[in-house]
Amino acid sequence: MFEINGIQWKIRFVPSNSNELMRSDGSITVGVTDSNQKCIFLANSLRDGFLRKVLAHELCHCICFSYDIHMPIEQEEYLANWVSIYGTEVIYLLDDLMQRIRRVA
Repeated sequence: MFEINGIQWKIRFVPSNSNELMRSDGSITVGVTDSNQKCIFLANSLRDGFLRKVLAHELCHCICFSYDIHMPIEQEEYLANWVSIYGTEVIYLLDDLMQRIRRVA
């Protein structure tokens, strides 16, 4: 379990054909965030880098739900995809720059 803004979330790995992985349009995917259950459902076939990318994407949805951030679903999906692709680079660069700034200050 983990917490965002005082809300407890959980992660469950489920079979790749599980109904928990069904999107609102009826298609099956590899990761779904259910705001009612406060749970990220992930296909148990996910591994390594792809698991990391999918989990980062779903965490963006958790943050939106936890902070009551509303936007059109297309925009939220774009944001979640962007973070899942570039988020690690932003955080590592930020950490590196902060260490450099501390050394100078």
